[in-house]
Amino acid sequence: MSVLQGLLWSLVIISAVAQVSIVSWHRDLLQEWQKADRLRQELLQEQTRLVLEKSTLTAHGRIDTLARKRLGMKDPDHTQVFR
Repeated sequence: MSVLQGLLWSLVIISAVAQVSIVSWHRDLLQEWQKADRLRQELLQEQTRLVLEKSTLTAHGRIDTLARKRLGMKDPDHTQVFR
């Protein structure tokens, strides 16, 4: 009977060690997933900021103002439309 008890105790210990290692592995995977999700959120915020900045920089009124100031452009004095 002591051989059977020894076998059962060794199975219990092996099972406990396996459980601890699986829980540890799961925690590592969860931390890795949380880091990746945090990075995804940061990149999404950066993309949103860049899209807003692009729309601001390419606004027609801003381009018109820059063309008039930096390049000295102006509306033509006389226009003639041909039909």
